[in-house]
Amino acid sequence: MPPNTVDTNWINNIFAPLHDPQLLQRIFSYSTKEPWFFTEFSFLAVFGIFLIFYAAIIQRNAWRKAYIIAFSLFFYYKSSGPFLGLFALMILSDYLFALFIQKKSGIAKKVLLWISLSYSLSFLLYFKYANFFIHNCNELFGTQFTDHNLFLPIGISFYTFQSISYLMDVYRNEIPASKNVSDYAFYMTFFPHLVAGPIVRAKDFLPQIVDPQPINATLYKESLLRIMSGLLKKLFIADYIGKYVDIVHELPQNFSGAENLLAMYGYSFQIYFDFSGYSDIAIGIALMLGYRLKENFENPYTSTNVTVFWRKWHISLSSWLKDYIYIPLGGNRKGEFNTYLFLLITMLVGGFWHGADWRFVFWGLAHGLALAFHKAWRQLFPKENNSHWSRIASTAITFHFVAFCWIFFRATSFGSAFASIEQIVFHTKWQDFTGFWDSRSEMGILLFIAAIIAFFPPKIKEKLFQEIQILPTFTWILWMTIALQIIIQFKDDVVQPFIYFQF
Repeated sequence: MPPNTVDTNWINNIFAPLHDPQLLQRIFSYSTKEPWFFTEFSFLAVFGIFLIFYAAIIQRNAWRKAYIIAFSLFFYYKSSGPFLGLFALMILSDYLFALFIQKKSGIAKKVLLWISLSYSLSFLLYFKYANFFIHNCNELFGTQFTDHNLFLPIGISFYTFQSISYLMDVYRNEIPASKNVSDYAFYMTFFPHLVAGPIVRAKDFLPQIVDPQPINATLYKESLLRIMSGLLKKLFIADYIGKYVDIVHELPQNFSGAENLLAMYGYSFQIYFDFSGYSDIAIGIALMLGYRLKENFENPYTSTNVTVFWRKWHISLSSWLKDYIYIPLGGNRKGEFNTYLFLLITMLVGGFWHGADWRFVFWGLAHGLALAFHKAWRQLFPKENNSHWSRIASTAITFHFVAFCWIFFRATSFGSAFASIEQIVFHTKWQDFTGFWDSRSEMGILLFIAAIIAFFPPKIKEKLFQEIQILPTFTWILWMTIALQIIIQFKDDVVQPFIYFQF
């Protein structure tokens, strides 16, 4: 290099991608097989650019709203392509239906509600359950209907339930119908919760559109901490445990009872850290933009019974099922037998919502029976033993019931699930745990870490979360840097999609 000259190659290397003739094509391409999600580097890079422009318009609420809607639609397009049109059609129809429902009364109002609910549900029933009904019809009646080559639009289960809650709340006069279509579009499309929840209620979110939270250093700290926590849960714990779980569930009969038992524990931790990690990231991103989503998990594996578990696990879904299925059916107002029946129906709906397979229906039935059993037990023995050892025993029993049910959730078929259970019950030998440790000690350590975090006392965990937020800026940045370094070092080359994307 000649003297007194500056090497600018590094600058050219940074901006080289901008000269790529296929850059725009890659930016605006979509893949229904590889959805765009929060742990993708491309998303984080684009989101960083999004924040720069967001900061410039944050004081103008109309611009801010339009900007977020545009980015949310782009976010959905990246995963579902032309199905964005279907989503937009549902948003417009819900908006109009709600206005008409609000103006009517009596029978006309009820008829409009049923028409609107049927319309919203029709998309979910067709794309998610058409082939399920075809298969079962062919098996039961000997028909020969052919499968449809269907793609399940990303997030359709979540935004359909969101649509139903909005229409029902307007019908019940709990909220007024949105007069501004852009407000309703903002609520439905808001990208942090769009594809995998939490299921957001209009009455909780619509007021924030008009009056978002002021963004300050405290809010940014909380949002970054939630995002970093979610990334650690997903990339450091869930994805690595998932590798072992996948191996065992591919052919469970080829593995010992101990290995199947550890896979049962592993999947219990995997699905918790995967989904709660997504929820943490979603809540963190929403906070960064000035909007607060409700908590979706509250240390569910510390629950002392299955009823408490469902108050702490996937809270947005369990509360939705209670408010829009269980209570409308009659709740506990129509006698003891009907109360148990309504619990079963509610959990069957919850199971079927997760997937078009009898395994999910069975999973929902098992939880429904457990809820009914616990309700009956409390009536027979109303005095609860709150001793320390009793709580530990109750927590252990509840966790193992939930973990056992997860086998049917994760297995590829009933045959595979029962093969895993058979290995656990009849072929578990203590010496196999030693063999597992010798061959997979890293996985053993990770399972131990996951268990400590999952069962850590909630009050202490909350206290630590608060203490981290008030650390001096330098110390706080240091901890965030360490966490980021752990994520970069340990994340897999191929980041797995979030489990709940498939639902």
